[in-house]
Amino acid sequence: MHKLLIYLSLFLCASNIFAQTAHVYHAKATYYSKKFDGRKTYSGERFHSNKYTAAHRSFPIQSLVKVTNPLNNKSVIVRINDRFRRKNFIDISLIAAKQIDIVRQGIAKVSIQLLDSSFLQQYINQSISNITMEPIPDVAAESNTIDTLQKYYIRLASFKLKKNAKLLLSKKALTEYKDIAHIQKTSYKGKPLYKIMIGPFLSKEEAVTHLKKIKTKYKDAIIQNFLHSNWEYLIKCVN
Repeated sequence: MHKLLIYLSLFLCASNIFAQTAHVYHAKATYYSKKFDGRKTYSGERFHSNKYTAAHRSFPIQSLVKVTNPLNNKSVIVRINDRFRRKNFIDISLIAAKQIDIVRQGIAKVSIQLLDSSFLQQYINQSISNITMEPIPDVAAESNTIDTLQKYYIRLASFKLKKNAKLLLSKKALTEYKDIAHIQKTSYKGKPLYKIMIGPFLSKEEAVTHLKKIKTKYKDAIIQNFLHSNWEYLIKCVN
């Protein structure tokens, strides 16, 4: 928990420093090969080629960065969790490279921009769904305070098998929440556990209102607050 709070502090500090200028840097991008899967990064986190992460020489660890391919205007948001010694380079994960279509080149000219904490939820949504991101504005939004990182989710149910979680998500009863319902992969006693999460809701009152409606059909549904565990949740999101 202490390490997690340090990460959040670094991210918020970076947001405050860089969001004012919203500077776009010109750089070159490469991507990790799959042989690095499972290796420890500079942050201590294990690298996975299907997660939206990157290495950079100087951007703060745990900061969010927008990477854009100027040839097709495709963008992706990555989280810095590793270091890369080469100047004016960013080393991104394979899934991020595929999203901006630079896999064939191996090395490509890109523009990179450090983002503030207001883009955290956009990054989470991207990590959950693995959909192509539309290019986001070059001017980063005004930096948020740590209070804005407090989000409320409804945990609908948990399953040992992912296919059962997917089956529940397809039910007509959840049609209203199809855009904010997703599967979060965790573990229990060393075995995979798949949770259906609905959210985020920006206030507890909003979450409680929806919980009352949901509980008429799903009695085990509860509210979870991710005030101090946004990064932990974000890292565990299943694609």
